[in-house]
Amino acid sequence: MWNTSCFLLFISIILLLPCLTVINSQTKSDPTQSLPQTIEGWNASTERTFSDSTLYDYIDGGAELFLSFGFSKVYNRIYTQPNQPDILVDIFYMNSSYDAFGVFSFSVGQIGNDFGVQSQVANGAVVFWKDNYYISITCYPETDESKKAVTGLAQLIGNSIPQKGELPSILDYLPSQSLDKESIRYFRHYIWLNSHLFISNDNILNINQSTDAVLAKYRDNDKSILLIIKYPNNSDAAAAKEKFVENYNQDLTNNPTAKMKNGKLCGFDLINNFIVAVFNAADQDVISMLINQTKEKIDGSTTTN
Repeated sequence: MWNTSCFLLFISIILLLPCLTVINSQTKSDPTQSLPQTIEGWNASTERTFSDSTLYDYIDGGAELFLSFGFSKVYNRIYTQPNQPDILVDIFYMNSSYDAFGVFSFSVGQIGNDFGVQSQVANGAVVFWKDNYYISITCYPETDESKKAVTGLAQLIGNSIPQKGELPSILDYLPSQSLDKESIRYFRHYIWLNSHLFISNDNILNINQSTDAVLAKYRDNDKSILLIIKYPNNSDAAAAKEKFVENYNQDLTNNPTAKMKNGKLCGFDLINNFIVAVFNAADQDVISMLINQTKEKIDGSTTTN
């Protein structure tokens, strides 16, 4: 026989069921479900899904970027309308929000937040990321009608993803003064080390999937480039330091700075399990400033954790 406590517990569970249903639906949400069959006169005509093993069949020449971060699949839908260009929608299911941001960080253009967490809008294209999704919507050449349809699709997809996702924590170590935010490149594969300046064709810093790396430009007279790499432990960072000095510039063995082939200066420091390096600097003061500001952020993070 139920007593009053059991009855109240039963009522509480019944009242919570709608909330639990909403939470469950958000967790299992799939942005492809938000795509309409028709929009502004365009009709869905083709649907395809590609995996990491078939991505080259779809975007040969650009697949390396996505493969270097890792993803489970990309969903492609094409919208058509007579006498109008096709609209291509690509939804990449990345492994994490870090990976989604990483791919987005290699897009070139002005960063906004019209869609998702961060977005870029260009003539005939909208790209953005949110949670572990990277979305690209393109239509060339752009028309007044297609622009409206592309914007509508971006809004529908962005609104269908309940969680924002997190930015890579290594971005917190970038000094904010004079930082060119649109130059930030986040990666975990050494091939992207040359994003702003050629450093090496080889993996001279032992960058892999267990490391986090970020490159960024600073708006000084010479557009210095700051590189921060976080390794799993101190010994991995020390080993990478030795390999870097040996293969990049042995003058750094006993000196905090060295001259680059272009006549500018480079310098680096080993800070716990981090390597912090500066390239393309005009003088040693710029190197010291960027490294010291980064060190303060790393030390502050270590103190609070």
